[in-house]
Amino acid sequence: MEAFLSKLDTLLQLNFPPRVQAVANVILIWVGFAYIVGLITRLIIWGGQWRRGPYTVFLVGLTGSSVGFLALMTWRPLENFNPFSPAGLAVSVVAAILSLLVYQLTSFIFFKKREG
Repeated sequence: MEAFLSKLDTLLQLNFPPRVQAVANVILIWVGFAYIVGLITRLIIWGGQWRRGPYTVFLVGLTGSSVGFLALMTWRPLENFNPFSPAGLAVSVVAAILSLLVYQLTSFIFFKKREG
């Protein structure tokens, strides 16, 4: 048991380089934020034909986060804006809902043409 604890202490003292740790933190924050946006979008648009698996929820949230952030920065460039704020969350959810509506509209148009 002592050998295991000493090896565990050695492992706990190892760290990534600061640059790698900063990149990993940003990626994990975006993944978490995108999943939260996807879950909120799923709660708002419960019905519909979009699949509600964990990957789809993440992809919808990631799309909403990216499009919402880019639209907000294009519409009104703000200095020191934090996208992980209540305003960023609201814009991301609205963008995710709009992207789902565009997806459903285009899939309806293309599937309607195939049937006819």
